Amino acid sequence: MGNIVTRFAPSPTGYLHIGGVRTALFNYVYAKKNDGKFLVRIEDTDKERSKEEYVEAIMDGLGWVGLIPDTEPIKQSNRFDTYQKEAHKLLEQGKAYKDEGAIRLAVEKKGTTTVKDLVYGEIEFANNDLDDLVILRSDGSPTYHFCNVIDDNFQKVTHVVRGEDHLPNTPKQIQIVKALGYEGFKYAHLPLVLGEDRKRLSKRHAATDLMAYKDIGYLPDALLNMLSRIGWSGINDEVFSMEEMKEIFDLKDIQRAGGVFDLKRLNFVNQSYMAKLNDDEIIRELESYCLVEGFKIESTDENKTLVRLCIGSGSNLKEIAEYLKPFFLNYSNYEEGSIEKHLLGSEDIFSEVKSKLEKLVSWRIQDIDIVINEILQKFKIPMPKLGLPLRVALLGRTKSPPLNVTIYLLGKEKCIDLLKKTIDFIAGC
Repeated sequence: MGNIVTRFAPSPTGYLHIGGVRTALFNYVYAKKNDGKFLVRIEDTDKERSKEEYVEAIMDGLGWVGLIPDTEPIKQSNRFDTYQKEAHKLLEQGKAYKDEGAIRLAVEKKGTTTVKDLVYGEIEFANNDLDDLVILRSDGSPTYHFCNVIDDNFQKVTHVVRGEDHLPNTPKQIQIVKALGYEGFKYAHLPLVLGEDRKRLSKRHAATDLMAYKDIGYLPDALLNMLSRIGWSGINDEVFSMEEMKEIFDLKDIQRAGGVFDLKRLNFVNQSYMAKLNDDEIIRELESYCLVEGFKIESTDENKTLVRLCIGSGSNLKEIAEYLKPFFLNYSNYEEGSIEKHLLGSEDIFSEVKSKLEKLVSWRIQDIDIVINEILQKFKIPMPKLGLPLRVALLGRTKSPPLNVTIYLLGKEKCIDLLKKTIDFIAGC
């Protein structure tokens, strides 16, 4: 199948919606699978609501997830002369007429218009249900449907792949296609992206702005992976690469039922992608998130060990940076409920641990293991009775990598200082 051209045509009246990213993704992979072109068009005819900052945000978002158009995007606001010429041509041909200063397309009222959709099959619309369409307003500005058809033809688009909410617009656009004498396009309408309550995805379900997921620390490939499974059933694997998707993607595998945006699945997929990064890559990804938390992380052997141990403790880079923070900066508060549950009554254990750590000549994990075992035997307690209080004393919380590694990575001086701080705190309670 040659000469496939798809397009993603967002309106810059807001930031890039996560549902729009799924649409762009399907357009992109379908074009790439068939050695075709993927294009972007900015539909900015709404002068009041369209803003350049949204154009930049849309392109930045597409760039972040790697959905790069094959040619420079066009803007409809730069093509008003073309739309006006086409409208007046239809007026001269008797296919359109003036109405209170506007120009309307004289729609064929007899029979039906058939939409041959690659997802939903053939759908017939009664022409007598269609009103004569305004194609040029009285102020000379073109309407959405008119621009849409003209630009798809101008850009040599072969397949219009978009959300199913555009399906009712299609018979109107086919009428414009016929009036202008164009060859027309193939259509594929995608099921909507839904929230967990099966209603259209909105901010009350999850963040809808793409870049919010970058800010939180989701990897772009993980986000695309999860989005691809919403409405597409071409692969059974939960985690797969973009290259694999390009090889097997087909519009015939698009489902008709709306798909749910599943944050739990996104978290699982993102954790899988983070785990696949090598040590230097994950630290590089974490750098900006760690700086937000107030500390700098460098690619040292100890930090590589720490990060690898902590990689499963967060669903995204922001959570992992927060988890790493007590290893670099002293915590300010103890975890809620941990004082009564783990600290009070543990001061003798803390004093003994502090004393033994102070006496260590070398700082090795095997030396720390000896200290831990001696404490367990002396106080005749199970590991949780030592591990949980000690973690709270050292990190302010009960969760951490293995206790011996946690102590080792914090370092001798810091461990002793934190134990003294906790002992003093208990004494003041």
